[in-house]
Amino acid sequence: MLDYDEAKRWVNLAKRDHAIALHLRDTFVPLPVETICFHCQQTAEKALKAVLAYHNADIPKTHDITKLDGLCQEFTDKVQTDARIAETLTTFAVITRYVEDRHDFTEDTAQFALKQAKQVLDNVKETLGITE
Repeated sequence: MLDYDEAKRWVNLAKRDHAIALHLRDTFVPLPVETICFHCQQTAEKALKAVLAYHNADIPKTHDITKLDGLCQEFTDKVQTDARIAETLTTFAVITRYVEDRHDFTEDTAQFALKQAKQVLDNVKETLGITE
């Protein structure tokens, strides 16, 4: 049996992370690029976990967007994430947390992450029939 309510809870968590990323972009100077990218990764992760929740699948404790995308493919191909984008978003889960691992992220990096996270979230919402 499909679990729309649990999926919606995951989507709401994803939407919250995306809203945080947008708020950071719109309010902070200098732009906290690493933090924006982290919340974008979290957006995509939680959105994909919504697909798994919808299908009553086990939800692994992983930040790996590629792995989550692969698990979602067992149920639908409508939320498929480009492999390069999934890999890039995945790096934001960890690399943004440690000073020694941080790269020279730019505003373009943040804009890219925001765009890709929104695309994953929108695809999941559309696929699962979740409206605002």
